[in-house]
Amino acid sequence: MIPVPAVAAVSVALLAAIAGMGVSWRRRKRDQQGLALPDAPAEQGEERIAVDGLHLATTFAGRPLERVVVAGLGFRFRARIVVTDRGVRIERDGGHPLHLPAGRLTGAGTATWTLDRGVEPGGLTVLGFTLDSSDGPVAVESSFRIDPEPRARLIAAVQAITAGQPKETPHADS
Repeated sequence: MIPVPAVAAVSVALLAAIAGMGVSWRRRKRDQQGLALPDAPAEQGEERIAVDGLHLATTFAGRPLERVVVAGLGFRFRARIVVTDRGVRIERDGGHPLHLPAGRLTGAGTATWTLDRGVEPGGLTVLGFTLDSSDGPVAVESSFRIDPEPRARLIAAVQAITAGQPKETPHADS
């Protein structure tokens, strides 16, 4: 039989950890309250490709261990990524779509890891874009789990849009 003091100690430690996570999440939201998604364009443009996948995490470019939590980007969600001739639209299960105009895209590529996920080499699709801030654009990277064949077509479509744009590139492996 487990002694009562041991159960009480573990329970207190567990409750303290959960409370700490809640405080940390609220602080992160407060620190990022000045970030915003770009305005949705009036015209979406002609669809080039649509791919289904799982959004794993969005982090700040160059700071891959710092999660972005604004606009629901802090959570995993099933997504349909639609590339048009005017940008990218990310349709989220249970959330409003994200509209990323072409001028906000910084690139696309593959990666092997993100915040809390490691996969086979090149197994993640990384989409780089910028958020609005009072200090100017802030570069971020969203990581998605997408099947290999549609992944290659998605990356090529985004790269075709961003070609010739002087932008930062995500921490892509390729």
